[in-house]
Amino acid sequence: MRLARLAPELADAVVVDGHTDVPSRLLHQPADLSQRLDTGHVDLPRLREGGVTSPFFALYVPSFLPPAAGWRHAMKLHALVEEQLRPGELELAVTAADVRAKAGSGVVTVLLGLENGRPLAGPEDVGKLAELGMRYVTLTHVKSHEWCDASTDAAIHGGLSDVGVAIVREMRRRGILVDVSHVSDDAALHAMDAIRAPVIASHSSARALCDHPRNLPDSLVLEIARSGGVVMANAYPAFLDPAAARANSRRTAEIGRRFAELGVTGAEAVVDAYYQVSREVIAANPLPPVPLAVYVDHVMHLVGVAGEEHVGIGTDFDGIPEVPVGLEDVSRMPALAEALLERGLPPRGVRMILGENFLRVLEDSERRSG
Repeated sequence: MRLARLAPELADAVVVDGHTDVPSRLLHQPADLSQRLDTGHVDLPRLREGGVTSPFFALYVPSFLPPAAGWRHAMKLHALVEEQLRPGELELAVTAADVRAKAGSGVVTVLLGLENGRPLAGPEDVGKLAELGMRYVTLTHVKSHEWCDASTDAAIHGGLSDVGVAIVREMRRRGILVDVSHVSDDAALHAMDAIRAPVIASHSSARALCDHPRNLPDSLVLEIARSGGVVMANAYPAFLDPAAARANSRRTAEIGRRFAELGVTGAEAVVDAYYQVSREVIAANPLPPVPLAVYVDHVMHLVGVAGEEHVGIGTDFDGIPEVPVGLEDVSRMPALAEALLERGLPPRGVRMILGENFLRVLEDSERRSG
């Protein structure tokens, strides 16, 4: 394994990518993940090449889908994931013990998360997620919804509604992690106060280095660390570099304008139309290149604020149209590990950031459940 060549302590490292959008990619671009592909960022051969033992596959629910349609969409993505699972190759993991048992065996263990909790009408729906093996719920996406405010939309609830508080408390009881990526700062603080347990940010970088509302301010990073949680750095160039962020803002506005002009109705048609418009606008308006070193800047900043015990990796692969130069896909995880070592992190710290920190939080949630 390429990681082992960097330091002996990394030879049997558990490597968790806290957020990939593989299921949505499979919906729009069907593929066989057991094969090495020339599209996307994630497949089984490249996961193995990069030493990634346990990627999260996020079931992403677009914000414009109402709860019932959103639930159907999530279940469609869940079915696509199940079709890719192969015993001895790509297997579902539900517990931290599942991940540890397969690490080093050549088996890649997939963890599941729900990105956007809008389909949950109340705490009674959380049990459905537990039955599916869901390990976290990102409380919202780009829009505020019935019970949670988003970081990129106007506040409705001043954080969480009463129903939102009940949902996150039931998540804690069920051992499902609360993910505060995408949520407003107030909603993140509200969730932490409601559950009094570690939370994660599955794919968020440092606002101090790139002033984007999707990133976390240092004060919130510190509160997540104090909760015992982990912040998993996002690799999207638009969240890493101010120039890329400005360019992305312009093209996001263009996507919104063009999509609105279509006047599409019907859940499936809306999802497909938005995807096509996004692809066309993004292809015509690429972001300026951002090197791996800038991503490492964000990881090291988070370490400086929270400590190496509270930082992880959540690339957003297969959900982002551009990636840092030098971190082109999951096979390049050793390049990231090498860059962190070169910045002065000890091998033990790199090992923690690659996966051990997340597993600690997952194990904690399992102990608290019931």
